[in-house]
Amino acid sequence: MPVYKIAELPIRIIPVTPQTEQRLRPYWTDSETFEFDASTNPAEIEAFIAKSEKKCLPYLAEDALVLTKISKAILNGYNGCFFHSSSLALDGEGYLFTALSGTGKSTHTKNWCTLFDNRITMINDDKPLIRKMHDGYYVCSTPWMGKSDIGCNMSAPIKAIYVLKRGEKNIAVPTTPAKQIRQLMEATLLPENKENMVKLLSLFNDLFLHVKLIELYCTPDIDSARVAYEAAQKPQTNTD
Repeated sequence: MPVYKIAELPIRIIPVTPQTEQRLRPYWTDSETFEFDASTNPAEIEAFIAKSEKKCLPYLAEDALVLTKISKAILNGYNGCFFHSSSLALDGEGYLFTALSGTGKSTHTKNWCTLFDNRITMINDDKPLIRKMHDGYYVCSTPWMGKSDIGCNMSAPIKAIYVLKRGEKNIAVPTTPAKQIRQLMEATLLPENKENMVKLLSLFNDLFLHVKLIELYCTPDIDSARVAYEAAQKPQTNTD
């Protein structure tokens, strides 16, 4: 019985394609019990491909289906959600960067890697999960790490979350979920029912009571990483 530990949860997944089996392998655990089953099947994969607007290979369809099932289950019962972002750990603390496609998340995280060098560990460059567990909120990697496949199997307590926007100068300012709600909603998987939408909004409200939310206008240069980092070290302030 294949069980994989993702976001510190034992999850049963029976891979259909060899590519998915290989992707999941670093998360394998010898657990004999599991919290839920996120497996898909050939019929679901075929249906997903048929509905796709672009050509979609079976393993990519399986990836999307399995990650969606995990994300829904974690929101429903495990105090967490999917959060489309590039995430890294600096000195053991997690930093997440979300932005509209093409804004430059990966370019910005590369600047952090250059500036801080071996103090940085890339967690997940595209599709991490956020969970409330232990003593706070954690960013957790998943086997799905984007086209660049950058990341590793780890979790880290979240220090700050950034909403990236292009700018002519590097400016980082505290912000609120209300001000950034559209982009926060675009970064996650929207629930299909009112009950889970309430859970998601409550999760965000609590998350940003404990984690800094920073609006970052940035240029492609390395100084953007310094400005972003310094903003996260300042005391939490009320931005209402």
